[in-house]
Amino acid sequence: MNRISLLGLALAMAATAPAATPAEKDSSSRLWVRLQDQQGNPITARIYLRGEQGEYHIPEGSIGRGRRERFFHARGQFQTVLPPGKYTVEAVKGFEYEPVTKDLNLSFIELNDRTTTETITLKRVVDMPALGWYSGDVHMHPNHREGGLYMTMADCELLAAGEDIRVANLLISNRQYTTRVFDTEFFRDGEVDPASSRETMMVVQEEFRNTSDMYGHMPLLGIKRLVEPFFSGERPYWEDYPPNYSTAKRVQEMGGVVSYAHPATRLGVLLGPHQAREFPIDLALGVINALDVLSNSDEVATTYLYYRVLNSGLRCTASAGTDTQMDVPDNGSISGGGRVYVKVEPPLTYPKWIEGYRAGRTFVSNGPMLFLNVDGKGPGDEIRLTGPKRVTVTAEAHSIPPMQALELIVNGEVVAKAEPSADGTAAKLSHLLEVNASAWVAARVRGAAHRKVTNDSHLFAHTSPVYLLRNGEPVAIAKDAGIVLGWIDRLIEDVKNSPRFATEAHRQEVLEIFHRGRRHYEKIASVQ
Repeated sequence: MNRISLLGLALAMAATAPAATPAEKDSSSRLWVRLQDQQGNPITARIYLRGEQGEYHIPEGSIGRGRRERFFHARGQFQTVLPPGKYTVEAVKGFEYEPVTKDLNLSFIELNDRTTTETITLKRVVDMPALGWYSGDVHMHPNHREGGLYMTMADCELLAAGEDIRVANLLISNRQYTTRVFDTEFFRDGEVDPASSRETMMVVQEEFRNTSDMYGHMPLLGIKRLVEPFFSGERPYWEDYPPNYSTAKRVQEMGGVVSYAHPATRLGVLLGPHQAREFPIDLALGVINALDVLSNSDEVATTYLYYRVLNSGLRCTASAGTDTQMDVPDNGSISGGGRVYVKVEPPLTYPKWIEGYRAGRTFVSNGPMLFLNVDGKGPGDEIRLTGPKRVTVTAEAHSIPPMQALELIVNGEVVAKAEPSADGTAAKLSHLLEVNASAWVAARVRGAAHRKVTNDSHLFAHTSPVYLLRNGEPVAIAKDAGIVLGWIDRLIEDVKNSPRFATEAHRQEVLEIFHRGRRHYEKIASVQ
């Protein structure tokens, strides 16, 4: 690498304020900022350093990120030399810490006092790990471009820790429409990377891509060996064969879990190119665990898809992944800007996190902390009923960006709503739900656009469902299964017409798998 290692820079910085050197000019000023938590321990954060004209400053050796607003990540402290003047320093760390902004007035260097020192203490709004909830981003790419910036595992750790991502899933993948596969050198048979810290656990995993846009993209998590080929639909693996089903099945056989990434772009164009076209089939066939309900896609379109498969009697974990390219500092997307929280019995381990994810003990968020309780059960749990029953549902949300509504969703419909507090930071609802047939229950938060919602056009959070089964029967809403059948039939038609099959036997094998998945929805759609 041609640049300074960020880890080396952090280790080289002294524990006390540095002395000025004779080479410094009197027209400059040195700033030294300590970053700590409430206990006085060094902490890692995202830092914005602005001058009074709105210009951004990045210390030497740090990676400047962002488009309109420029920032960098620092652990424990940072220092820089600036022209005298007025500055604002802002420290942000994920969704659980209150951001801190301080105004500074840096004067000319004086002979005996050449450094302005400041301490920023980040205080928790809520301690999610203490409650057994651990955040993760299931879709992060360390390196995704030829040449330029190269992210080491130490660089990735600094970024993930600064964003308070407790479990960072760093995905090996090819770049779209190329044969180059990035980051295989970092794979450690599914073990936690040694560059992990007390702030973040890093595990290198894999993304499988159908690059012809026929089937979709899948994060593969909890894998102990790489699944090859890494992609299909692009030479040398130019066929739309095998289908994503085959890769997902191999992951299940080794004890891993699979999600579908960026499922839908907008409501009017569901299951189009570069989206989760094969997802409903693979979910019905039992090789998919989750859907990235929060991602670099549209949540309205994604939840429409999510609700349709849930209403077809299937279970699916709500997941979240940003698809960030960590080696592209100015791409405008921040790792962990949308994340999934998984309920885990402490202490945290990666296998425990994967099992909680598999079980659906999750909620996704780009800001709010969201809690759901249905007669003492949480997301992913099941309640068995033998007849009609009234259940008590409570939901609670806390958010630094203001919320507009906390909603209770039953079988895809809003059945109760609560307005937040005057400042929008807290909301709570309690509802007696009459259950006469099988249903799924989830909670959702909506809000407007906000500067602290970094990757999205609006505030959003959603839990995985609690499943209420009467006489063991799944939810069966014929109309919604019929909608899914329409999506599947469009995909089947595209497979029939695709020129990307080496043999007719390959095409027929894919069609047979798809028709097997289709039969589940056909059965639900026929329910009277």
